[in-house]
Amino acid sequence: MQSNEVNNNKLIDDSIILIVDDEPINATVIEGLLASHFKTHTINCGEEVMSVCDSIKPDLILLDVMLGSMSGLDVCKELKAHPSYKDIPVIFITAIMDQEDQNQCWQAGAVDFVTKPVYGVTFLNRVTAHLTLKKQADLLKQQTQQDSLTGLKNRRSLNTTLTQNLLLAKRHSQALSVLMIDIDWFKQYNDQLGHQQGDNCLIKVATEIKNSINRPTDTTIRYGGEEFLCILPDTDIQGAQFIAHKLLANIKNLAIKHPTTESGIVSISVGSATLSDDKNFTPENLINSADTALYQAKQQGRNRCVCIIATSE
Repeated sequence: MQSNEVNNNKLIDDSIILIVDDEPINATVIEGLLASHFKTHTINCGEEVMSVCDSIKPDLILLDVMLGSMSGLDVCKELKAHPSYKDIPVIFITAIMDQEDQNQCWQAGAVDFVTKPVYGVTFLNRVTAHLTLKKQADLLKQQTQQDSLTGLKNRRSLNTTLTQNLLLAKRHSQALSVLMIDIDWFKQYNDQLGHQQGDNCLIKVATEIKNSINRPTDTTIRYGGEEFLCILPDTDIQGAQFIAHKLLANIKNLAIKHPTTESGIVSISVGSATLSDDKNFTPENLINSADTALYQAKQQGRNRCVCIIATSE
């Protein structure tokens, strides 16, 4: 067919497209047009869209306007109101297309619409164009949210990432923990060895933290200076404590020489906060609680962890 013409952009090769249509024949036709170019997933119910997005994280959604009890317009509005999914492009597919219908599609947050019956070449080109724009936007966002020294995510990405994880934890009644990590006596390290050596130390510690916090759902952020923050979904206080002790041991094993500490090597302090059952929790509550736990770890002598259940106060 037109496979080489339509999908010659390596940026979108692994794209995932979610098809939402309650007419099996329509879904089959659309999937047939896309399957040789992209990964596809099909459902027939608007109520399932959010949970499916949680599991497959689609790059684009093809959405029938006329669904069952929950219309495609309502589904799109719900997606656009959600911080995790508001940037997923939605293309409506419908047989009804007067000016008022078009306006409703735009107002709901769609990036485009196609009419039934779907014409293959035009349809594929539209899908490819919107996927390319989405991937380019994702790449730019990734670059602006990446710390240039360590390669970790930077603080700019924190609020969005933590908000998304908090919403998922509340929705699925799952645990969520945050670790705040600080390199002990780092100012003295810089003063003695210089900032170039300090940067090398930061890179080594950041790399080890990233390698130790290695589940795909975990996020490691350079919070600022010599501080790092780890977001651990589906991790209770016991799990957070295990990870914290693992980090303490792994950083110790790096044996980075520190001339002004009693042990003679670089160490870290860790404060851990785990989400409680309080439904009024905010990202700031978790960060503040983790910071409180980190302060306690420092007060108790550093090179240790303190793990607490977070509070919303």
